[in-house]
Amino acid sequence: MLDLKEIVEHKEEVKRALSKRALDVSTIDYIVELYGKRRDTLTELENLRHMRNEKSSEIGKLVLAGLDSISLKEEMKEVSKRIKLLEDEIVETEEELNKALSNLPNIPDESVPVGVDETSNVEVKRWGEVKKFSFEPKPHWEIGEINEIIDFERGANLAGAKFVSLRGIGATLSRKLINFMVETALRGGYCEISPPFLAKREVLYGSGQLPKFEDDLYRITEDDLFLIPTGEVPLVNLHRNEIIEKSILPLKYVSYTPCFRREAGAAGKEGRGLIRVHQFDKVEIVQFAEPEKSDEALSQIVAQAESVLQALNLPYRTMLLCTGDMTGFSTSKTFDIEVWFPSLNRYVEISSCSNCKDFQARRANIKYRDDSGKLRFVHTLNGSQVAVGRCLAAIMENYQNEDGTFEIPTILQV
Repeated sequence: MLDLKEIVEHKEEVKRALSKRALDVSTIDYIVELYGKRRDTLTELENLRHMRNEKSSEIGKLVLAGLDSISLKEEMKEVSKRIKLLEDEIVETEEELNKALSNLPNIPDESVPVGVDETSNVEVKRWGEVKKFSFEPKPHWEIGEINEIIDFERGANLAGAKFVSLRGIGATLSRKLINFMVETALRGGYCEISPPFLAKREVLYGSGQLPKFEDDLYRITEDDLFLIPTGEVPLVNLHRNEIIEKSILPLKYVSYTPCFRREAGAAGKEGRGLIRVHQFDKVEIVQFAEPEKSDEALSQIVAQAESVLQALNLPYRTMLLCTGDMTGFSTSKTFDIEVWFPSLNRYVEISSCSNCKDFQARRANIKYRDDSGKLRFVHTLNGSQVAVGRCLAAIMENYQNEDGTFEIPTILQV
């Protein structure tokens, strides 16, 4: 959530910043209007409460003196009615104000390139050599069917379209990838967390999925719980409503979780196979950092995710997303790591690494005490390390043989 004080005091600067995300910035004017309305109502309310207290004392003196207080009592009845009306107005105004604030995305960092779509993204790194095949490379879903390790039909029979069942070496490799990614993060100083895969409404609010993206989530209606769309959700909220000791910052967590998303996904080749499904496995890393050190933390998270692809010898490129392609609601700056898919003849996102600054911390109320004793919101950062299904698919395609079999990367052969 953005700082209301910042919005009110620097309205035009905030509007200019959010306009880079193609947002209707009239919302900012509405928020400032609501803020003014609440301020004026509170002023009138406090004045009336003060008047009522004074008049109540005056009525008491009149009664003790045996003097007439009827007219004053009647006047105070009207004042009390007005106070109740103003109190209700404040509640309504604050609800509208919180609703408007809750639907505002984060402000892009000044270093983020301005653009309307992916064509304005900036490539900051390219690693590995794209293999030239002597044959037409097969897509991973065909390789999966040839080797009988990906069962799309039975996955659909179990849960519907866009659900997949892995079998044999497919399931084994998926498990090995998860273990390898977690172990890699542990060597990088991360603490492993095994969180619930269900989350409360307020938890998803804290990480920024609610209220704006509720339609993309799977919900258990009876308990008002949601299946998590990413491990970022529970990891960011581990310290919800807490004050963290500065001495233990940065906090670094890693978690394997299944992820669940109702999003429809892309059509054509990119909508097939393991690239876009409703349930997928992912290893997520999250850091809680001091504001002055969050840029460094983001670089660490990107390098951590890249190290997985380097160890697997999968060619990739790292992209700094522009304002128009930065679809993460909570992010201020995002690097996407894209792995090479021979069948598509292009790079495909496999990891997204973001600095959310204090946006999530404000929503989840996560603070630390600085050296002066002042309470400040921490900065939260997250990154996929990496999407397991897409990684498995990339291995199958980049390590494939002409007959449809594929080699297993050396690091996974143990």
